[in-house]
Amino acid sequence: MELKEIISAYGVPDPYIVGKLPRGGITLDFVGHAEITRILIDVDVNWSWEPCGWDNGRPAIHEVNGMAVMWGYLTILGKTMLGVGSARSDKPDLDKELIGDFLRNASMRFGICLSLWSKSEWDERPQAHAHTIDHKVSDENVERFKTACKDANLDPNLVAQKAGLILVKLKASEMPLLRDTFKMMKNAEPTKPTDVPLSAKELEAAVIKTFTATPTEPVHVPNKPPKEPNAAASLAQIGKLKALMMAKGFATPEAKLELATDACKRPIGSLSQMKAGEVAELIDVLDPR
Repeated sequence: MELKEIISAYGVPDPYIVGKLPRGGITLDFVGHAEITRILIDVDVNWSWEPCGWDNGRPAIHEVNGMAVMWGYLTILGKTMLGVGSARSDKPDLDKELIGDFLRNASMRFGICLSLWSKSEWDERPQAHAHTIDHKVSDENVERFKTACKDANLDPNLVAQKAGLILVKLKASEMPLLRDTFKMMKNAEPTKPTDVPLSAKELEAAVIKTFTATPTEPVHVPNKPPKEPNAAASLAQIGKLKALMMAKGFATPEAKLELATDACKRPIGSLSQMKAGEVAELIDVLDPR
């Protein structure tokens, strides 16, 4: 990544990582220290920072009108920018508060989460959002989505399939579509209870629908989990997985391996290194029958 690409990729943060902070009778949007750190690592794994001064082996801190202030330098992709962190001097974790505030402030100088600092200006220029470079949604946000689906009694893989998406390859730009599909399925009219007798016409329609189910509206028959999920995947499993990958557009060996690695959440050199349980889970994602 180049410096000029940072603002396009991270100028507008994913709404899922934006928190709310009440201050002075209003609510401010902010992105936490951990998420800023994740973005910095995404941009430049060798990023670094240092205070402008030292005092007895620790960053120099100045107090002004009850506020502690720490100035420092943030370096990303070889470029160094000045930033400042401030917090009430009576905070119990003052050093952590100052570092977190400094990183948010200094990162903004590079364009990271800049929209939160100039909200009205960005709202007047919505085209800025359209230029955001796609990045993979974090595992934490995927787990939040799965939890929301569980609470709504929905299968997350079926929600993703209904939206035409693959959960393990989810991109930031696809989140609005996934949320809309989730809301639509959550608010859908409940199916008729099974204890209510169907008329002859309804029964006939139900049977026809069962035998004419399409890939976009499948009959939900869960894939049977393997008896030994930690055992090596069988050749039959690998063959089925490869066929599903091809059907979903993952045609090259590189694309197949990247998808499998994302699903396993560990480095692998080939599909044959996957465990039976991992293959079964990925098959469920690609083909949630």
